[in-house]
Amino acid sequence: MSGLLFPIILATIALVLAASTYRGIRRGGARLYTLEREAMLRRASFSLIGTVLFFLAALGVLTLEYQQLTAPPEEPTVASETDVISLPTPGVQQFPPTPTPTATPDPEEPTPTPTPIVCRAAIENTGGSGLRLRQSPGGTEVRVLPDGTLVTLLEDAPVQQGGVTWRRVRVIGGEEGWVSQDFLTIAPPCE
Repeated sequence: MSGLLFPIILATIALVLAASTYRGIRRGGARLYTLEREAMLRRASFSLIGTVLFFLAALGVLTLEYQQLTAPPEEPTVASETDVISLPTPGVQQFPPTPTPTATPDPEEPTPTPTPIVCRAAIENTGGSGLRLRQSPGGTEVRVLPDGTLVTLLEDAPVQQGGVTWRRVRVIGGEEGWVSQDFLTIAPPCE
């Protein structure tokens, strides 16, 4: 019963506020000047907002108390004499333990091979004269490759000869040879 006292008090306050607001509007509505009437209506609207808030608070408290009353109480569980307690059953272990079988690879299944990285470079900064493709580092000239030509760098390591670093390349037509590394702009993954 004491749980209902607070919502009843809130609802009573809301009813008193609503009644006094109504009485104030009825009593002074016709006799007041326009400015006084506007001030009185402003006070009345504030008191009506207060009334609504008090009613909402009363409803909220009632709802909260109802939820607490209808919630089932939690009962502690205690094992009784009739409950069966299961214990782990001991198993028979083999000594020494048998090794677990390992998977053998299938000889007909292909083995994965890593994909090689293809390194590309562009011929640049030759001053318009192009770059000479040679049979060997510093060897005989095969042909001249113009600026902007794309070449594929082959996996051979760069060779130092005569103060020049030489790289083995393949031209798009399939022709292979050696060029000076000074005039190659190598793509980022292969720098």
